[in-house]
Amino acid sequence: MQHILHRYAQLQSTDLDQVQAHVSSVLCPHELQLYSGHQALNTELYYRPAPRLGFGRLRYGAAVHIRPQPLKDFYLLQIPIHGHEQIQLNNQRFDYDLEIASMLNPDQVFQMQHSDQANKLFVRVCRRSLERFFNDHYKRPMQGTLQFAPLQHLKQGAGQSLWHILQWQFSEASDGVLFDNPQAIQRLEDTFFATLLDIWPHNQLEIPNHRVTPHVIKQAKDHIQQHLALPLTVSAIADAVEISTRSLYSGFKDFVGLSPMQYVKQQRLHHVHEQLLAADPKQQTVTQIALQAGFTHLGQFAVDYQRQFGTKPSQTLQSND
Repeated sequence: MQHILHRYAQLQSTDLDQVQAHVSSVLCPHELQLYSGHQALNTELYYRPAPRLGFGRLRYGAAVHIRPQPLKDFYLLQIPIHGHEQIQLNNQRFDYDLEIASMLNPDQVFQMQHSDQANKLFVRVCRRSLERFFNDHYKRPMQGTLQFAPLQHLKQGAGQSLWHILQWQFSEASDGVLFDNPQAIQRLEDTFFATLLDIWPHNQLEIPNHRVTPHVIKQAKDHIQQHLALPLTVSAIADAVEISTRSLYSGFKDFVGLSPMQYVKQQRLHHVHEQLLAADPKQQTVTQIALQAGFTHLGQFAVDYQRQFGTKPSQTLQSND
């Protein structure tokens, strides 16, 4: 994790004014001070934005004190992967390190301190997008402003699931192929939002999930089968059967044993397999059949197909000669 996002370097500088200005442009305006005159900055900033999230890694290289202006249009999740940090919030101090993540909410007044060894990952979460997702996920409006608790343990309890998601998504943002596909990015962001809202404590009262019946899940599966070639999303499937995305996830877990999008991929793979077995290799290609089934990233499709059926899609098609 120390070298995550290495391809997305934004800044490498020892100049305090330059560092303050550039980090302000990515996050928010702030005052930056060195703790000791005997230290010098050696700052590295890596950042890859996505439509609704931004994935970053930041190291100042010296002990610093930061006085930011309140966040306006985003939440900020932070995870030190080396060293430690401290937040001063509402006359309280919160220390966190590799085992604990912090969350800063919009409009909060806070200060931060970084140790000289601190190297952190951060996620810039679009406020408006998260609020919209909340309404779809729970199928109810928020009660006031969404506010998260300051800290979340990542190495115990439900926080481990969030940490696994974060590791996977930072890895994809750094070197994966999914971030090159708009549909895949939306699925990644939806997964992050759903996990964050379900795991990180927040101030919205939890309303018990209405139990989803097998009939509703069958309707969802039928909708998927009828629209395999379209850019299906969890939100679109949930809307089609008039339930919340949270209920859809829960129902698929209970009655299918897969997430909705895992089921979509499974059905697309089986559809392609059947089409390849029936196709004339002189008239159709693997690419044509895969695109017609809703696959957009052909490299990942080929990997998934071979994992599922033990052979390459081209070999399946050529077997018809």
